[in-house]
Amino acid sequence: MLPRRERCRYQAARERGGVVIESRLLSVWDDLVGSTALTATIILALCVMVGAVKREDVLRNLGMIIGILILLIMLPAIIVALWHAMSFEQHLGIATIFTALILLLSATHRKSRKARH
Repeated sequence: MLPRRERCRYQAARERGGVVIESRLLSVWDDLVGSTALTATIILALCVMVGAVKREDVLRNLGMIIGILILLIMLPAIIVALWHAMSFEQHLGIATIFTALILLLSATHRKSRKARH
């Protein structure tokens, strides 16, 4: 049995609908996207120093990196909001569609693999 304080925290997190888990997941996602963007910016800077990218194209490439970064940061929040707005039947429908797609793709992959041999 959990101590009283821990029970209260657990119950509060449970009543919020798992918001704690989602915020941790989004935090990890933000860290991953941020480090990827930093890596892309460093690679761009190295390419400019080496001369692989023209100085005129740097702003366009940097703008593209920032645009993709904004899109990747917003995408999970939109998906989480849409998921919570759906009913249980819609969740089942989406799970059924993804299961059917996976089975279809695996069957297609098996056919192409048999054709090669």
